[in-house]
Amino acid sequence: MLAFAETGARPSELANLHTGVIHVDHEVPHISVEPRDDPDDPREIKTASSVRKIPLVGVALEVFKKHPNGFPRYKDREASLSALLNKHFKSYNLFPTDNHTVYSLRHSFEDRMKNGRLDEELRRMLMGHTIDRPKYGEGGDMKMWQEELMKIVLPFDPGIV
Repeated sequence: MLAFAETGARPSELANLHTGVIHVDHEVPHISVEPRDDPDDPREIKTASSVRKIPLVGVALEVFKKHPNGFPRYKDREASLSALLNKHFKSYNLFPTDNHTVYSLRHSFEDRMKNGRLDEELRRMLMGHTIDRPKYGEGGDMKMWQEELMKIVLPFDPGIV
């Protein structure tokens, strides 16, 4: 749950992360949202633009330091994960309105980027949205992305992780 708030990743993307795509020891800690090419355990990604790297900052970085192998309990069970989290949030009245769901954290992440005046193209890349122009180069500097995300990082008590 904590990783949703600081990455903007889809529940299905976080549920299916594994050791090979979680890079907490990298110069810029990040997760890679990418397909699994393993013929015994394949995984497709929603769209080509959904394949991306997301720098880890704040509470998300602390989460993945504690869970460098991801969340194998929810691998290929993203619907169960979403249902469990939605049920928990509803039972404790944690949603601001009845129209909110766990997926709303993805939308609030994008709103925070807008309010923090992060570049629109960077927002689209981090969210895995299509960019309506030809792609040139690698798409940017991960260090710069990390610095931009630090502008909107949420304060947190490390004891919650």
